[in-house]
Amino acid sequence: MTGGPLRILQLEPLGGHPALDFINTLDWRGRADAAEECLVSYQALLVWASRGGLLEPREAKALDGAAAAEPEAAAEALAEAVALREALHRLVAAATAGGQPATADLERLNHWLAATPATARLVARPGGGYAWAEPRAGLGLSAPIIRIAHQAAELLASDRLGRVRCCAGPGCGWLFVDASPNRGRRWCSMEGCGNRAKAKRHYRRATGRA
Repeated sequence: MTGGPLRILQLEPLGGHPALDFINTLDWRGRADAAEECLVSYQALLVWASRGGLLEPREAKALDGAAAAEPEAAAEALAEAVALREALHRLVAAATAGGQPATADLERLNHWLAATPATARLVARPGGGYAWAEPRAGLGLSAPIIRIAHQAAELLASDRLGRVRCCAGPGCGWLFVDASPNRGRRWCSMEGCGNRAKAKRHYRRATGRA
């Protein structure tokens, strides 16, 4: 695969839920002038969906070939994925703030939920677990978008939505499910934003700055 999937491979799945990890593919969301887009190509979207278990290897390979044969359609699918990601971010933000979502954002999500073929079904994997079994013609290049929509709907309708937090790291903007017993998690990761905050506090103490 080509087209910028390497940045996707560097993203750590710290959200605690696939929908939040998807939202976090816009890195440093809180820095309006320096936000980094990680979904730079349809192939990058496939890499992300494959890593997250939303696509089987054979599906990803087939979709990669279809994208190469239909680059304009692949570009449109990528644009739809990014638009859904931003709608999901606003839906989560509205819920966690106790507000009402924008009708257009909810309609966008419901559009992709309704796009699932009626023949979609789950099958058991030989080694355990489950996999989707639906006609590829029914989904086409939109397959990863539809899978993401279902994951997002599951989160939005669950009790876990009340545990979604935004990283306290300045400019980070990553979302995560706070699974800590006291609901006191502040950082997307202690190794990243947590350590940066600790280093900043140490510097301020050492220099006597407020």
